[in-house]
Amino acid sequence: MIKLYISLFFLMLLSAPAFGSDRQILEMSCEGELVQGGFVICSLPKTTFGNYQIKYGNDKTTGISAAHPALIPFSRNSALHVELTVIGNSSDQQQIKPVSLQLGKGTWAIERIDGLPPGKVTPRTLEQQRKVEADWIKKQAAWKHRANASWYANGFSKPVAKSRISGVYGSQRILNGQPKNPHLGYDFAAPKGTIIHAPANAMVVLADPDMYFEGGLLILDHGDGVMSVMLHLSRLDVKAGDKVNQGEAIGAVGATGRATGPHLHWGIKVRGTYINPKLLLDYQVK
Repeated sequence: MIKLYISLFFLMLLSAPAFGSDRQILEMSCEGELVQGGFVICSLPKTTFGNYQIKYGNDKTTGISAAHPALIPFSRNSALHVELTVIGNSSDQQQIKPVSLQLGKGTWAIERIDGLPPGKVTPRTLEQQRKVEADWIKKQAAWKHRANASWYANGFSKPVAKSRISGVYGSQRILNGQPKNPHLGYDFAAPKGTIIHAPANAMVVLADPDMYFEGGLLILDHGDGVMSVMLHLSRLDVKAGDKVNQGEAIGAVGATGRATGPHLHWGIKVRGTYINPKLLLDYQVK
C-alpha cells in the first residue's frame, strides 16, 4: 500500500504543470507619438496587482502599476526600434507581455540667432563660469525629484495662450555664427509680462529668478520626473514646494538670461530625456 501511495504521488508531480507556466500573461497598452522626440504613455490592465518596473532604452527604468501609467520618452536621436519590458517585484506577480515599437525618423530645422552678448554664448570671465557652475548644481538636484503622481497622463495645455511660436524642438541652433546644441524646447513669443500658466498639475521643484543662461527659471514635476522647464521669465509667482494646478498663473514672459526678445522657452525633460512639447499638446487623452 505504501508503494502505491508513493507511485501515485510521483504520477501527480509528473502530470502537474510546471511552476508559473499557468500564470496569466497580460498585455500592456501604449499610446502616444511614435517618432524621435516623441513618447508613449503605457498602462497596465485594471486587473494587474502590485507594482512593476518598466525597462526602456539601454538601462533606464520607471515604475508602473494599474493605478500609475508610465510616460516613456524618446530622445531627438533615439533608436528607431524600442523594446519595452515589464518586471515584477515578486515571483508570484502576473507576467506582462513585452511591447515592441517602431519610431519614425525626426526632421529638424536650422535656426540662426545673432546679436547675443558674446558672454551669453560662451561664458568668458571667472565670475561668469562660477555662476554657470553654481546654476548647474541647482539643476542637477532638481532633475532627481520624483513626485509620486501621474498628472502627466491627464494631458497638457498651452502655457502662454496668446503667443507666436518662435522656436521649435529639435532644430540645430547657430548662435552668433557658432554651432551649438540642438534646441530642445518650444518657444512662445509674447510681450513682456504676459501670464504663463501651468500646463498640467505639478509640484514646483526649482524657482530661481536669476540663472545665468535661463534667467528666470521654473522647473515643475508633473509626476515621476516628467518635468516642465520654463526659461527667461520676467516674474515668478510660485516657489519651490508649491503644488500648482493646470491653468494656474505661475509667472510672466520675459527676456532674461540668454534671450534676444521676450518669449517663454518651454522644455519637457523626462528622467534625463528631452521630448517635443508640441507632441504633448497634440496628444489626445482617451
